[in-house]
Amino acid sequence: MAERGWMTIRSWRDIRPADVFRREGEEGPPQAGGPQNLHVLVRGRVKLPPGKCVLRLSADDCYQAWLDGEWLGQGPAPAGHGRYWYQEYPLEGGRTVTLALHLYYQGLVNQVWNSGDGRFALWAEFRRGDRMAARCDGGWRYHVCTAYSGEPTGCDTQFLENFDSRRWPEGWERPQFRARGWGRLVPAKWADYRLFPQPTANLWRGRVEAAERRPVPGGVLLDFGRERVGTLHAEAWGKAGEKLTLRFGEELDEAGRVRFDLRCGCRYEETWTLGEGESVLHQYDYKAFRYVEVLGLEDGPALTQCWVWERHYPMDDKLCVLSCPRDQLEDIFQICKNTVRCGSQEAYLGCPSREKGQYLGDAVITARSQVWLTGKTDLLRKCVRDFTASAEVSPSLLAAAPGALRQEVADFSLLFPALLLTDYEFTGDREFLRECWPAVEGIGGRFAQYQRPDGLLENVSHGWNMVDWPENFRDGYDFPLARPAAGEGCHNVVNALWFGFLRMKEKLERLLGLPRTGESQRVGAAFLKTFWHWEHKLFADSETSAHCSVHANVYPACFGLTPPVGVEAYERLLCTPGRTCGPFPMYFALWGLGRMGRHKTMYRLLTRQDEYGWRNMLREGASTCFEVWGKDQKRNASLCRPWASGAIPLIIEELAGVKPDPDMPTGFRFEPRLPWSWNDFALQVPFRGQLVRVEQQEWRAALTVQPMNRNRE
Repeated sequence: MAERGWMTIRSWRDIRPADVFRREGEEGPPQAGGPQNLHVLVRGRVKLPPGKCVLRLSADDCYQAWLDGEWLGQGPAPAGHGRYWYQEYPLEGGRTVTLALHLYYQGLVNQVWNSGDGRFALWAEFRRGDRMAARCDGGWRYHVCTAYSGEPTGCDTQFLENFDSRRWPEGWERPQFRARGWGRLVPAKWADYRLFPQPTANLWRGRVEAAERRPVPGGVLLDFGRERVGTLHAEAWGKAGEKLTLRFGEELDEAGRVRFDLRCGCRYEETWTLGEGESVLHQYDYKAFRYVEVLGLEDGPALTQCWVWERHYPMDDKLCVLSCPRDQLEDIFQICKNTVRCGSQEAYLGCPSREKGQYLGDAVITARSQVWLTGKTDLLRKCVRDFTASAEVSPSLLAAAPGALRQEVADFSLLFPALLLTDYEFTGDREFLRECWPAVEGIGGRFAQYQRPDGLLENVSHGWNMVDWPENFRDGYDFPLARPAAGEGCHNVVNALWFGFLRMKEKLERLLGLPRTGESQRVGAAFLKTFWHWEHKLFADSETSAHCSVHANVYPACFGLTPPVGVEAYERLLCTPGRTCGPFPMYFALWGLGRMGRHKTMYRLLTRQDEYGWRNMLREGASTCFEVWGKDQKRNASLCRPWASGAIPLIIEELAGVKPDPDMPTGFRFEPRLPWSWNDFALQVPFRGQLVRVEQQEWRAALTVQPMNRNRE
């Protein structure tokens, strides 16, 4: 049922919403109307009844909120209007409060927002118990703010923010501010939103000072210590009309200056126009960066303060900690941890710079890492629901959700059950599996349309067959993989993933007490018959090729298809110089080695020293994981890509041996695989409200479990 009470600005009252979904490669549809990059400030005064009250708040596209001049929060998480989130804030009643909101409508059609559709509105309710105390109405005042300007950057996922302090009503969020000349909100005529409580914690926001500050010609360079996701805020003195240049980057160039033209395709250079006297910089949308240059200080303006408001899903750094100085394992763990922190916003982002969208395949890795780091599954469940909702657009689910890009990646769709099994392994909750089961059936039905009589898939054409990305990491995979659909024929990777999907589906059937089809057994037999190459003792890329790529063997090893006679050949293949894959399939490659009991080889590859591993990222100065193993290995490489964080669950589960298992009384099994000489290994992880510690003592791994402090976030 659509929720009433949505309010908008007068110029938006008669705009008709539009469907903005587009397929990959298509030109975006025309915008429904209204400006892009719209910033609107809203104020409302409300008298609350005595007692405990709750504010419920939502906006399309999003809001930032202050209560009586103090920061309250931001949101909601991106969603489609058919399932739009609201957030709740507890308040003390018996007083009059001022709620100030900075609303934003991006107006671009991309994989982040369902924006550009003509829906721009605010919804706010104050409640005491089950009764409505007040709501947003026509008495609330608004001001269209023209302080922001700039062009889109990245994948058209954000606007640059040139900020003009002369056009900013400083102090507008405070109760004593007088909103003279501001307009009054009007009801939004369409009002077709269906509202649901947001199932994740509000984003954490914290002030971060620069770790280092040094002069550069014309200004100052600030180093914030590691990659951050957030906004820059500053105070400066100057004359009206004087300009400062702001440059953001993830790295420095050869001259030691900020590389603001990022490798990933974002160009982070903006202008700050000062007002008379003191000016304050108010950035809105987030960026991913470590370094900032503020230029234009040589001829008068003075920078008095500068800091970053960092934002991410709440993560207590002290919950999940690894201590192990060997082979930079601790450093690898730390950059993976930083990457998950940066990429866990209102969703599991593919990257927080260029794309800013949530990708299904990336989330399979990021979610498992994030659950280990936080001990919580609420963000994982929201992610799952984001993708199950996309079944309304495609039964095989979209590759990115929510958002308006109708992209489908066969590899990602077939991995969807892995998200469900991660939730089950950490919670033991079968009801959530039951809720999501129709999406699994929908995926199975869509891909079954491509089955030939032996059960294998051929001519999978409704979505991109990725195998690996970028193309130069496919190890010569011998099958045409044009986008958005692969060539005709029967190839290995999509069928190995199909087998894996069927195995996971059958496990879900068992857990839910449903009739089991046993289809994986037939498909597995056909896979061995079609792709196994006896001479090489490896799987070939396609039924017409004798080439045995790394990728043709990664997923069979991970899902248990590799016969015992092929284990050593698989090890040799992964360890052969020049034979490699990208960080995404490497995660599954190392799980395969763990399944085979080859933990020494797994560790060797986890800590490899050549240019195709995490230690190469460290050599190149990484504080977060790259999209590929080295900065120059992809033309537009992102330097913060959570799909490369898979070392976290591998270290915890395959080396330390803490493996979630709902069938065990403790909820996990303990099967350590640490070398006996590692007396300097110590790991702590949160699990089901407890802290689990593994330490190597006197040539054996010792396990201790204690309750978690309930005061921790």
